[in-house]
Formats: sequence, C-alpha cells, structure tokens
Amino acid sequence: MPLNDRIVLEELAKLVRETFLLWDDVWVGFSWRHYFFEHTQRVRALSLEIGRREGANLRKLEYAALLHDITKRYDGNILKDNQGKRLLDQNGFWRNELLMPKKENPITKMYQDYNQFHELHNLSGALIAKKILESQNFSADFCASVGSIIEGHLKPEPMGGEGLPNLLERRILYESDTIDANLGLIAVYRNIHIHTHSMIAEKGSIDLRQYIDRMKTWINTKTPFIERMTTETSIKIAKERRERMEEFCQRIVEERDNDYLAGTEYGMLGVIKYLIDCNVNPNLLDEISYLQNYWIPQRNGKLNQSPKSEEILRNAVDFCRLLSQEIEGKA
Repeated sequence: MPLNDRIVLEELAKLVRETFLLWDDVWVGFSWRHYFFEHTQRVRALSLEIGRREGANLRKLEYAALLHDITKRYDGNILKDNQGKRLLDQNGFWRNELLMPKKENPITKMYQDYNQFHELHNLSGALIAKKILESQNFSADFCASVGSIIEGHLKPEPMGGEGLPNLLERRILYESDTIDANLGLIAVYRNIHIHTHSMIAEKGSIDLRQYIDRMKTWINTKTPFIERMTTETSIKIAKERRERMEEFCQRIVEERDNDYLAGTEYGMLGVIKYLIDCNVNPNLLDEISYLQNYWIPQRNGKLNQSPKSEEILRNAVDFCRLLSQEIEGKA
C-alpha cells in the first residue's frame, strides 16, 4: 500500500473512532460504547483477509470497511409496534429511533448539511464516505466505488444486482459484517454482554447456569447465516466459526456438569464470569488483554491446587487465543 494511503487510513481511523465517541450513550440496543470502533476494525481486518483470497480490490475494500458504519451511531433503539414487534421499512430492515450526538465534528456537520436524518446508515454512510474522500482529493471513480461498496453492506445485491460495479467487494463487506456479528467467538463474546445487559436491566442480576442452558439454542439460531455467504472464503470461515461456537459450548457444558468449581476458577466458566462482571462499559481489547496477561498467568501459578485445573485452564487459553485471531481476521 502506498505511503500516502497508510497515512490517510490512519487519520481516518482516528476520525471514525472520534465520531463514535461523540455520543455519551453507553448502551444503545444491542451495542455498547466501545463496540462500534472495535467492530469496524474487525470487519476491516476480516474484509482484507477474505479480499486477498478472493482477488478483490483491497484498496477500495479497506477504505469502505473502515467507513462502513460511519453514521451507525445515529441509529437509536429499534422501533416497535403496540405488540412489541419490531417495525420494518420497505426493504425489510429494522427501523430505529434517530439518536443525535451530544458533540459535533466534521462528520456530524456533514450529516446535518446533507440532511441524512432517518436515512439508513448504509446510504447515509455511503454519501458521507464519498464526501470525506472527495475532500482528500481521491478520484471520482474511487469515491463512487467506496460509496457503492458501503451502500451494499446491508444488502449487496438488490434486484438485478449482477451488473453492479464492485459487486465482489460489496459481497465481501456484507459477509465480513455479518460474520463478525453472528459467528465465532466474537459472537459468543457479544452475546455474553448483550445477555448480561438485558438480564441485569430486567432482573438486577444474571444466573450463570441459566445463561449456559440457553447457549446451545442461541448458537442454533446462527446456522442460517452461513447460507447468506456467497464467496468460497466467506463460506469456509463462516462454517469454521460456527463449528468453533459449538465446540466451546460443549466445553462450557462439560465444565458446568463435571467440575463446576474448577471451571469457574480456571476454565471457560471463569472467563464468562469475568466478562459478565465487565458489563457496565465493555471493551473487548482491554478484556482480552487482561485475560491473557493477568488472569491466565495468575491461574497458571496455582495449577497444583486442582488435579483437573490444567486441562480446564486449557479451555480458557484456547478461547483467548482463537478470539484474538478472530479479532485480527485470521480465523
């Protein structure tokens, strides 16, 4: 990648992160304050990994992935009817309340200047991304291509989409975005925090055993996402991540049923307990760093206190290792 692209991407990443933090709201719907930028960086990494294997235009794809959710934080809580059913627009997408930021920057000013209120974030994001790149003197074709890829990240192929330009890149961004939210250990991490937040709001606490009982059913709801993949690489990654979810669910159930106390001290049950405790303002990078640099080494130092602890600790080590690889788009 040319030096100027690296510099621009680094500056844009700072701008994207700054934009996400203009909202003071810690939780909105299924997302928390730090989720937006962490998700963006993971989608960026996974898009490039898939793009390399599929022969995509990596330059266009990386800019699109970095900017794909630039207006996402305007999406407030999901709107529901009187029966509590989620309201959908004409394209079948959820409708959201408009959530305005507490502060401003060039992105929010553009959003207002171009009257993007209540627009779907893939469409408003495509427009804002084009305007950002135009201000950086990128070619008209490049700006249009990045905008097109972002526009397709909710639905890459509308009616008659086979003739669309940048169709491969549109598919890859859509698939990376979908995989990150729904498949793999990232999805497990996300579900832990969503479930914890919901249960604490409803009941004031969360029951670890009850959560584990529900995990298998939740994982089964994720299988249909594999069918949405179209590129060979995305299909392969989606299947691998789905199998990884199943494997770790089995390990967690075994810990619960066979050695609950050792599991909560050394194993995946202990990891889940730690993540549950980080429910106020979750930060994946901080949490995985703590687990790998403090939590696991501390338990390594007292393995002789339990005959099964070494085997159970390996579950936690494997989880953290594979979760880190998913963050980097490598698994």
